Amino acid sequence: MQRIIAPLVLIALLAGCSTSAVPVDKARQASTSSVYLYQETPVAPYGTLTVVRDSGFVSSGCDMGIYVDGKLVAKLATKEKATFKIPAGNIVLGAGVIGGGLCGTAADRREREVSLGAGQVKKYRAFISSEADVDILPTTL
Repeated sequence: MQRIIAPLVLIALLAGCSTSAVPVDKARQASTSSVYLYQETPVAPYGTLTVVRDSGFVSSGCDMGIYVDGKLVAKLATKEKATFKIPAGNIVLGAGVIGGGLCGTAADRREREVSLGAGQVKKYRAFISSEADVDILPTTL
C-alpha cells in the first residue's frame, strides 16, 4: 500500500510546484510604475509584444523581471501582464525572479531570441516549471 501512496503523494507535490497559464485577456495590466521601457510608440516600424506572468504559489511573493536585450523593462506579479512596443527586428527576451531574501535563491534568468516584424503581435508567458526553472515561451492564450 505504501508503494502506491508514496509515489502519488510525490506526484501531487510536484504538480503543486508548477504555475498555471493565464490568458492575456484575464491578466491584470501591470501598474505604470512597474513597466519601464518600450511604452512610447517608436518612429521606426515596430511590433507589439505582450508578456503575461503565470498564476501559482511558487515564487508568488517575488516579482518576475522581464528583460529585453538584457535591460529590465518590467516587474510582474502573478497574473499580471505588460505590453511593449518594440522596434522591428531580433531581440533577446528574458525572465527571472528578482528581489531579496528567498527570492534571490530562485533559478537564474532564462532568455529566448525573438524576431518581431513590423505590425506583428506576439504573446509570451513567463512561468516557473515543475522543476523550479524560470522560463519564457510563446503562448496563444
